[in-house]
Amino acid sequence: MKQKPKKKVRHQHLEVLSGEGRRFSFSRIRQAFIFYLLLLIALVVIIHLGYHWLGGQFLAWRLQVVAAEPGVIEQEARANGIVTRKEEVVRAPADGLILQLANAGERVAAGTELIKIGVVSETDWQLLRGYDGHEPDEDLWRKLLNYWQHFFNQDSEDESEDDSEDDEERNEISEPVEHDQAGDYIDGVAFKDIIIIYNENPGHLSYYIDGWEEYNGPYYGPYEEGKNDREGSPVVEGDLVEKGQPILKIVDNWHWFYSVVLPLHPGKIIAGFPSVEIVFDFAPNEPVQAKLYHFEIVELTKEVQLTFIVEKQLTGFDQARWTEASLLFRRQQGIIVPAAALFEKERRTGVFLNQGGRVVFHPVTVIERQEDKVMVEGLTPYSLVISRPELVEEGQRLN
Repeated sequence: MKQKPKKKVRHQHLEVLSGEGRRFSFSRIRQAFIFYLLLLIALVVIIHLGYHWLGGQFLAWRLQVVAAEPGVIEQEARANGIVTRKEEVVRAPADGLILQLANAGERVAAGTELIKIGVVSETDWQLLRGYDGHEPDEDLWRKLLNYWQHFFNQDSEDESEDDSEDDEERNEISEPVEHDQAGDYIDGVAFKDIIIIYNENPGHLSYYIDGWEEYNGPYYGPYEEGKNDREGSPVVEGDLVEKGQPILKIVDNWHWFYSVVLPLHPGKIIAGFPSVEIVFDFAPNEPVQAKLYHFEIVELTKEVQLTFIVEKQLTGFDQARWTEASLLFRRQQGIIVPAAALFEKERRTGVFLNQGGRVVFHPVTVIERQEDKVMVEGLTPYSLVISRPELVEEGQRLN
């Protein structure tokens, strides 16, 4: 096989060109100068703004500069007083055992069944109370309760039976074995009588008896806690009650009274208002408006006696007696500033303001004071008030 002849490679002559290198340029210097100049200006501006902002913040903190804002000042007085109500006490008509009670804490209408008492014989009463040095007969007490429970349940079952049931069939079911005045004998015991007490006047039903039920209206005398032997402990079903013992009470919950004795100041001021807002400690979340019912200034003791009438039922009002409360007697709206900002200058009361970075004296009229704040007239809302006037002088520049 014949081989093809190889082609001859022609050598080309290449020429190397010499570079010009990096030459000095005024345009590049000018660009760099402008860049760094702008960077420096931005840095100066940032520092300047930061200085003024931080300086202003530090100055405001040091001088305690605050805005004079619109607000409300309430004047109040703390008081200790007694709650009195129109309360009708129901007493036990005979010695016996409480069998049923109506639900307390509710308003009951006239004619409502309040209480059911099982009257016992004198002999059984002596045994139940443990007279003549004997221990109370708890076995008899349990038998009486079982006796009542039996007939109570039987009556409930009879009431739930179908009304269409034949009278003859009903008699067969509930035929008594033996009778007396109060019902059947069980285990040889029975009540002498069953007394049902009905409500005569509508009102709030309460079993809390504390011995102050006879007071209704203003009372400024001494308070004696626990006037009643029961000391407010309520009766419950199954309790033994003696004839004449207070069992429950019907409270007029449409209006009740709160009587207090205050010093001349603020007693005289409060007596000048037809009504106040009262926040009782026993119902702190239920402020209530109360009308001034009676007041008398006692010059001998430098005191003011006040009684307010409340026409709203509050939580726990039926058990409240001697209680503390806050009397809110005045509420005003206006411009409020710190009390520390006020000072006297040339027999004028005023404050220092920061107006455009300069300290300016501004006279004001004080309307109300309350602890560390005051209400003033003569200031534009949100004026910048200096709370530490002793650190500056009038006309001083602050920036």
